Amino acid sequence: MEQTRLENNTRINNEKRIEELGESKGKTIFSIIFVGFLTLLTITAVTLLHSNQQEFILDRFVGISKFEFSLFDSTVYVAYFLTGIVISVLSGKLAKRKIFIVIGSIGAALFFYLMTLTVNYFLLLFLRFLQGCFSIIVWQTLMTIVLDLSTPNDRGRNMGIFGILLALGMGSGPFLGGFIADVGVFIPYYVASGLMILVLFLSLFLKEPTSLKGGVTVKESLNILKSDPKIIVPSLFNFIDRLHMGFIIFALPLIIGLDTSEGGLALEPRFRGMAFGIFALPYILLQYPFGKLSDKIGRYPQLLIGSICYGIVLSFVGYFGGESFGVLLTILVFLGLFSGVTSPPSMALVGDSLNDTKKNSAAMGIFTLLGNIGIALGPVIAGSMLQLGFGLTFLVAGIIEVFFLIVNIILIRFVFKEKLFRKNDLKPTLLL
Repeated sequence: MEQTRLENNTRINNEKRIEELGESKGKTIFSIIFVGFLTLLTITAVTLLHSNQQEFILDRFVGISKFEFSLFDSTVYVAYFLTGIVISVLSGKLAKRKIFIVIGSIGAALFFYLMTLTVNYFLLLFLRFLQGCFSIIVWQTLMTIVLDLSTPNDRGRNMGIFGILLALGMGSGPFLGGFIADVGVFIPYYVASGLMILVLFLSLFLKEPTSLKGGVTVKESLNILKSDPKIIVPSLFNFIDRLHMGFIIFALPLIIGLDTSEGGLALEPRFRGMAFGIFALPYILLQYPFGKLSDKIGRYPQLLIGSICYGIVLSFVGYFGGESFGVLLTILVFLGLFSGVTSPPSMALVGDSLNDTKKNSAAMGIFTLLGNIGIALGPVIAGSMLQLGFGLTFLVAGIIEVFFLIVNIILIRFVFKEKLFRKNDLKPTLLL
């Protein structure tokens, strides 16, 4: 009885949401593109740093172990999940978005620059933590705005459009970073700071979503797992996706850059950037079509098929990726392909799981919280296991993917009593 009442309320809220937006399709898409462009700049700034971490850290701070080296990424991811939950509560309570983007971009620009000035590794980690705090404020708020602008009928499509620009940032950052790092070890950090200043300027033209009519209390935000428990499903998908992203961001440059005697390919930084770019290309191209498809066929089919295929391919990276750069690139193409299949539906599923759109910020906070825990664990797992070799390390990563997929299947079928293959309740009348 209670479940039926909640489903009816959800359907009524969805219908009201469509009426309340009252915007033309073209205007909504333009807003999504603008928000996505700000995200592209932000993610590019963050990912520029990945291609030359070996030179920035290992060549400057003598005696740093691989585990201590992994803390450079883990520290920023810890900052992400600690700050992300706080910002989701504040944003939900104030029913404001723009102010957080302004504050976040200022802080990120400052700490990107300050990291180039320190000669103490542990002070560098502290500055890295602060940079992460301000960066996630921008990134998470922009993702929440996409939810604010979406309806159940176009949520997948909008996340697909947004995902293209998000993926462009994730791919172009390491790719460009690999080239500009050849000019100077600090150049990626200077460019990152400049990009965040550009985000600050452009965010002044950003309008608050018209759907923000009232905030939610701190208690309501913190109790979202109780009031909207299905949010755990997309959040777990995001947890494992981001865990492997952190894993790959840390381990892939080592496969490419380490000497052949250590199982690597002994290639220069620009090849690391090229590898990240190849990984991102299919991911970028598939965002829109698979986001739009998930509006028609539902979210779960793509998530299940994409996740199992991703886990299988990931298991092979360590065993075959060190054979040659060409083989590694081929494997990365398939990894990017299956990431593109799963990314838009997992983000769209956040909105699908809510009974009240006023909780968008809190829901995105849980989604990114689990994702940030995952991406913080990724480098730690990789750094701790690499002594056993790349083959076993990536095999374990693939097993982790399949394990959490099974957990989510159990939740969907036996806890929330939903079918894995069914169409969405509302017809996709707003699709392009």
